[in-house]
Amino acid sequence: MGHHAGGGSQEEKAHEIAGLVAAAGRHPTRETLMELYDAVCLDGPLAYVGPMMGLLGQLNATVPEVHGVGRWLATTAAHRGAAKAGMLILGGTVLDDEDLAILRTLGAHEEFTLYAAIALRNGLPAPDRELWALAKVVDGWGRIQSVEWLQHTTDPEIRSWILRAGYRNTVMYEYLAHIAATTGDLVGALQTPHPDRELLTAAGEILTALIAGGPAQDIHDYTEAPAVVEAFLGHMLTRAETFGDHEAVSAIRAFLTDPEAWDPRDDGGWTVSLRERLGDQCAQLLGQDVWRHRIAEGLRSGDRGVFWAAHRAAQAQGIDTFDLLLGRLVEEPFESWWFQAWQQADGTRARELVDLAYRVLPLGEIATGPHDELGFGAAFSAHRALDWSLQALRDFPGLGSELLAVALRSPVVRNRNMALTALAAWPPAQVSAELVGLVGQLASGDPDESIRVRARELLDGISR
Repeated sequence: MGHHAGGGSQEEKAHEIAGLVAAAGRHPTRETLMELYDAVCLDGPLAYVGPMMGLLGQLNATVPEVHGVGRWLATTAAHRGAAKAGMLILGGTVLDDEDLAILRTLGAHEEFTLYAAIALRNGLPAPDRELWALAKVVDGWGRIQSVEWLQHTTDPEIRSWILRAGYRNTVMYEYLAHIAATTGDLVGALQTPHPDRELLTAAGEILTALIAGGPAQDIHDYTEAPAVVEAFLGHMLTRAETFGDHEAVSAIRAFLTDPEAWDPRDDGGWTVSLRERLGDQCAQLLGQDVWRHRIAEGLRSGDRGVFWAAHRAAQAQGIDTFDLLLGRLVEEPFESWWFQAWQQADGTRARELVDLAYRVLPLGEIATGPHDELGFGAAFSAHRALDWSLQALRDFPGLGSELLAVALRSPVVRNRNMALTALAAWPPAQVSAELVGLVGQLASGDPDESIRVRARELLDGISR
């Protein structure tokens, strides 16, 4: 949450905490320390620590006094808010080797990475190497936050790492793709005669993320995109070999041929002739016979990751994988292959999928009665597997009534909501008396108020 939360101004809070820090630093008694601790133990120090540090000088608090308070909070706190406040306070002083060890240790937990990064940035004259070390030991929001602090680094080793690996994270590559391309000088790296395999793989992933767009700067913000795409495709003509390469080229082709992606008043260097020429190169690459062979081989793989990559490539090539997905679902009924199978379903295939769900899902274990369960964890794997069919059944009126009946008796709120959504899309004549009765039970006695409201609305719609 720290990535999206604004700092905000909390002047009153900053004045309060500044007075408590100054008092605790000057007279570190149990009383003054615990009064400070109680004030900072709640989460959210980003909003007040910056202004608070600026006020300490007016209160004649010395650097050693403030440093002692920051270290005490960072190393003894039992609440995350107090630990974070301590880290930020440390960053406003002069960091020594022991402080660095503290920040490295706490920063390795992604709950605290952002605070460690800010402290290092504020407390060191040249923090880039420490921020880099921090970025390498985390892989989620901590990775994103640390790399964002490094986007203006001039260190060639760090820039190379960001380009080749540092953008990868478990949230979304899109957050760091633009930083990787610009800070890492992707255009310069690709314009060398023989880039290595690691770089080509990274370039494909970065371009795919830039084209996908989303929460950060994307392909339209990247001024060197035309040169980078041209250089990348030039290498791919002779060196495309992985499913990742196939995915990148497919994404580029979709981008180049999407009429809604272009504003004729501002083409960003993407001239019509360039887009047509590069689009032709993409078609040539994706039309090579070798891909059909590689995809067929990948779809036979017992490795889930290889199969998934081959399946994505098959989708891009328009290859039907429905029967293969049915086989996977027999072996792995709780996996997400349901979604991909339903995407390829017509009326006949929808019936096959419903029949398969009857056979492979433990429906009796799902229909245990409405409760307020969120459905997380291994105990609810079957309930999550049922979700994929529930969301698809709204497009097939009258089909899968038994599955909807099971979902309406599920303890997982999400299952019941999805069943109600499907039924709301069906013509009233397709809703059986059994389903009407179950909806009526939810309307009068579901433990979730929003479900009760939705069920009553559905009954009103069916009765009209």
